[in-house]
Amino acid sequence: MDNLEIIEKLKNDLPQVLAVIGYGSGIYKQTGYNQNEKPDKDVIIVTEDFKDFLIEDYEKNPHHFSDDFDKHILIKKKEKDKFYSNVGCLKFYHNNIHFKAMIISKKALEEDLKTWKYFGMSGRLTKPILYGNISQELDKAIQNNRNNILITALLLNKQNTLTPNELYNTISKITYMYDFRTILPGEKKSKAKDIVNGAYNFFEQTYGTSLLIQRRSNIIYNNHPIEYIDKLPDNLKKHIYDNLKNKEDLEKLSKIIENYFRKTNFPNSIRLALSSTATLGKKETIKHGLSKVKRHFQK
Repeated sequence: MDNLEIIEKLKNDLPQVLAVIGYGSGIYKQTGYNQNEKPDKDVIIVTEDFKDFLIEDYEKNPHHFSDDFDKHILIKKKEKDKFYSNVGCLKFYHNNIHFKAMIISKKALEEDLKTWKYFGMSGRLTKPILYGNISQELDKAIQNNRNNILITALLLNKQNTLTPNELYNTISKITYMYDFRTILPGEKKSKAKDIVNGAYNFFEQTYGTSLLIQRRSNIIYNNHPIEYIDKLPDNLKKHIYDNLKNKEDLEKLSKIIENYFRKTNFPNSIRLALSSTATLGKKETIKHGLSKVKRHFQK
């Protein structure tokens, strides 16, 4: 089976979900891996109700959960409507394929795509992803999210011309800017670059043909689309207007945007990791972290 077939097969074997979206090195090739390494199949599972899905999946596929998972904790917290009460992680074998699944409710994902307040999931959806049949509404939201990251990348780049590779590396880098994992030995420092090198065609097809850029062959003329600031997600837009007096000050604008992701990515990457512990289990969380560290020191 190819990766799309694997994703759709998993989707059919789960309780009813709105979407299963594949991403990461197990879906799109990344440089920096040797031939003997077999990365997990990373997926984002979008559900109508986060906790109902987990409870149903626990009944249907108990092997998706670690030994120390306690579904009673979810039942007790069912009334909560906060973002990190509607995001979690599971690691499991299904049809002899190892998955790492990020689960998120539709409402929480819509909030993140609209605001970029948390950016953990919306950031993942700017990079190479793969999915089959999803609602027109969600597909449109993903496309709009890509437009937003492209605008942001152009505003971050102060130079007037850049290569497609430079633009794509900026797009890929944004989700890792100040992520706490990049400080630890678990995540490679070249991760953003490895993603672009391995899935260059995806970036070309997704961003290289956008009407938002002016391009001649291998040169992109950066028009610094400040007129599109109003179209950016709510929290980023507010941060820019609160800190920028002169839109034409590209140096200041770039620093303001970078500062936004410093304030956003660092704390929220920690919160996302902590929220995953409730579903992944403490033992599996520690095991996952140690495996990343081990891989880092084997390089």
